[in-house]
Amino acid sequence: MKVTYSGHNLKITDDLHAHILKRADKIETRFGGMHELNIVLKAEKHRFDAEMIVTAPRVSFYAKSHTDEVVSAIDSAADKIVSQIRRYRDRVKDRRNIAPHREVVARLNPNSEEEEPLEVDVPEETPAIVATQEKFASKPLTVAEAATELQASNTGFLLFLNAETRQVNLLYEMAQGTYGWVEPLFA
Repeated sequence: MKVTYSGHNLKITDDLHAHILKRADKIETRFGGMHELNIVLKAEKHRFDAEMIVTAPRVSFYAKSHTDEVVSAIDSAADKIVSQIRRYRDRVKDRRNIAPHREVVARLNPNSEEEEPLEVDVPEETPAIVATQEKFASKPLTVAEAATELQASNTGFLLFLNAETRQVNLLYEMAQGTYGWVEPLFA
């Protein structure tokens, strides 16, 4: 993680430097996928301002605080960032746990009573048997929401029902850190 900080009308002392790094560690423990943390400290008459911007893949958080002491301004802004990260994580978790619509479940799992391994038609020289079958239910998602869920999960792909087309789509991670999107077209 890259931490950058600057002071406007304010000298960054060693104590402030240590306090900033301590708060950056606290934020990083809450949100490990962080790329960069920018902190801007400003001094105006009898007031100190602290601005923090946390950037990560596909999401960023911003907090600003005004207090009479520079350390409390840093603490307040860091607490706001941690609160935003907590709400973001909870929102991503809640999206995964919402009960799906019955038509979606029926559409995604047409043969729900079938539990045994399936045989797949392949050339005779290599008979293949599907050993496991995973069943899942998903609420309709947009591609952006699916990308957010894929980022939060530890799997390399996400099968989801596209909210716009009502078709099953596949979103997968590619080697460069980008995503591939498969949307079937039925004739």
